[in-house]
Amino acid sequence: MDAIPYSPEKVDLFYPARSANFFAAGLPGTEAALCAQMARLAYCRPEPYFQFDRDQIAAALAPIGFTCQFFESTGTPEGVGTHAFLALRDAPDPGKLAVVAFRGTDAGDPTDLADDAEFLQCEWPQGGLVHRGFAEALAHVLPALNPALDAVRGRVLFTGHSLGAAMATLMASARRPDCLYTFGSPRVGDPAFVATLIGVNNRRFVDCCDIVTRVPPESLPPKVDYAHYGVPYYIDRHRLITENPDEAFIANDRLAAREEYLLEYAWRVGNVAVRDLADHAIINYVTAVAADASQPKLGEVETGSPGAARP
Repeated sequence: MDAIPYSPEKVDLFYPARSANFFAAGLPGTEAALCAQMARLAYCRPEPYFQFDRDQIAAALAPIGFTCQFFESTGTPEGVGTHAFLALRDAPDPGKLAVVAFRGTDAGDPTDLADDAEFLQCEWPQGGLVHRGFAEALAHVLPALNPALDAVRGRVLFTGHSLGAAMATLMASARRPDCLYTFGSPRVGDPAFVATLIGVNNRRFVDCCDIVTRVPPESLPPKVDYAHYGVPYYIDRHRLITENPDEAFIANDRLAAREEYLLEYAWRVGNVAVRDLADHAIINYVTAVAADASQPKLGEVETGSPGAARP
């Protein structure tokens, strides 16, 4: 098997869509690969501004049979805020399909950074307590997104990377999709919130040392608790995916990955200094998931791994 590509480059971490060639091989063969590409596509913006590059997104989606609707914060300077799109495909193979993709944290957008840093919790309408910043970010687009979803027929998927994964998870609690695909997701809420997701089909991908998947901490003073929903689909240092490996495997793999990174990548100009940040780049999820032949084929009924699990 050919080596699966890996990028340690800062540009891929901080500007996820800048060098992307979306759907170069056509429609991906699995839902997971499709959603990973959609999560990256959500980062498209006309630099130095932050609103969607709608023409680029539409042009990327049209060859694979999707149309698109956009949902963004309004009235914000330079287009900062929350960004999501609804991609729709009406075709006999694999059938009607809708994908809601949320943009993740943009390092240049101060509103994203503020949302991420707000670790305090607020009550969630469906139950439990959730990260206040994530909930406030989703609230910017929810009033317009919900009616659009009311009109959708067929299979519905929610996806996102980083902050986008957090919003997709909140959305899945408020309105159940057929499957939730997240990449590099932080913890979103407390165990009571996680319980509101029980039964939601879910694939939560964790790329090796990705630090974002370990924040917020499970416990913060005075009484703030966080937990993940669903078992991890863990991408190891060889770029292979294992469903819910044991903690010893993950710890040993991360230790070896960090050592290898220091020797091979950390010292090179233009690279991220530490693997825990480099592994968060969405391109490293895209390439690993695309190469995973074990993922269900597009059009097959996706069951994922419903239920709560260890962090």
